[in-house]
Amino acid sequence: MYPKVPDELKSVKLEKELLDLMPWELMKEFRAFIFGNGPKGVKIGTVNPKNSALQRYAKERFGKKIEWFSATEDDVAIILNNNTPDFKSEISQLAQTSLEKNDNITRIADSIIKHAITEKASDIHIEPLRNETAVRFRVDGMLHTVLTLPRNIHSPLIARLKILANLKIDEYRRPQDGRIEPEEFPDTSLRVSIMPTLFGEKIALRVLNEATKSISIDELGFSEEQKRIILENIEKPFGMIIASGPTGCGKTTTLYALLQLLKKDGINISTLEDPVEYTLPGVNQIQINPRFDLTFASGLRSLLRQDPNVMMVGEIRDSETANMAANAAMTGHLVFTTIHTNDAASAFTRFLEMKVEDFVVSSTVILVIAQRLVRKVCDKCATKKKIEDVVLKKIKERPDVMEALERKQSGISQELEKQKFRVGKGCEKCFQTGYLGRVGLFELLTPTKEIHDAILNHASAEQIEAVALKNGFRDMVTDGIDKVFDGVTTFEEVLRTTRNT
Repeated sequence: MYPKVPDELKSVKLEKELLDLMPWELMKEFRAFIFGNGPKGVKIGTVNPKNSALQRYAKERFGKKIEWFSATEDDVAIILNNNTPDFKSEISQLAQTSLEKNDNITRIADSIIKHAITEKASDIHIEPLRNETAVRFRVDGMLHTVLTLPRNIHSPLIARLKILANLKIDEYRRPQDGRIEPEEFPDTSLRVSIMPTLFGEKIALRVLNEATKSISIDELGFSEEQKRIILENIEKPFGMIIASGPTGCGKTTTLYALLQLLKKDGINISTLEDPVEYTLPGVNQIQINPRFDLTFASGLRSLLRQDPNVMMVGEIRDSETANMAANAAMTGHLVFTTIHTNDAASAFTRFLEMKVEDFVVSSTVILVIAQRLVRKVCDKCATKKKIEDVVLKKIKERPDVMEALERKQSGISQELEKQKFRVGKGCEKCFQTGYLGRVGLFELLTPTKEIHDAILNHASAEQIEAVALKNGFRDMVTDGIDKVFDGVTTFEEVLRTTRNT
């Protein structure tokens, strides 16, 4: 039994020396805080003193001189709130004196990275403008300008990030790629891309968090019926499962979640990826490298000699890879792959366009998962409102949305203006957007005999989808509307992400 933290701590700001021992970001991650440092060692209050990651961090940082105290979630929330760092003012102050102190540039770079990871940004953009430098974070798929810096900060800041990524600091005319491994966030790495632009070098950092990839199929947004279809198909001994959609729609995440369902001692799983962004324990992951003739096609050819049960081909880009993947699926392998198409039905026609024989396509593709990512309504500022007139007008201009509404409930499309739906008002937590987090919109297509016949007759994607709809197929718009009525997302998001389907 651990003693409780003193009550008087909850209303005061912690001293800077204590915050330096455990920064705010780690306090938030570990649900813990340091409130004293005496002869017996540091005093740590935490919700879970047995947290292995916290124990490891404390032991490496402070040795054995640690006193553990029990805290509640409310205690931690109050401490975090009272000691929230003002990111913008901190950076601005450092920027004003950066030329006087060399270590300020280091602190600015570290602070930008820490803040991006804390805010769950997927990308950091540092962009040179004519008279200033803009720092933007991509959160839930949307870019937000979080601060601007004086123009004289730009070059030293880029140089610092180049050093962290082991790149050439004196090369500014050519693009460079690298990787940063932040010490304070061992499960996170940053993929770095530097590109020369009109006003200087622009840097984009993709935040890769290993922890977020330990994701289960339940967290992605599949309905119970969709999960049943997926589980039914991944148990098949051979065939091809395709995730389709535009870049950045979560295809790889979906396939990773499916691979994790299959991981067990008796199965050999191998992947070909470009790039390998996240590690999957228990899976043989191979990085494509065209410079050494390791392409998707050549890699797949070699991989077939590695006795795999399950293979994931990161992307079908050409006819040779498409044919090899289809042949692998025909010869007793379960193959997962991705392709860029607008909807599930188009995946079949794309393979035909890549010169895969029609009978091979119809017999090997066992499931197509088409998807988009929509932003979720922020739980902190959620309220219920009627649909705005401009949105209502857009809904009525979309025949596919109107048809999906009617399929959900006859006459409901005429009653929309009277109903209230869950939306976010906007708060600090969600960057005043009303959205926080993302979830998938999906359509799952499993070929029936009628679809097989349509493929053999080289039917168009529209004709294949029409056949599927007669057999109970639920398209992506229908899935989106269900999530709107469930309060998960909004009509605006469904309209925005499905407009090309």
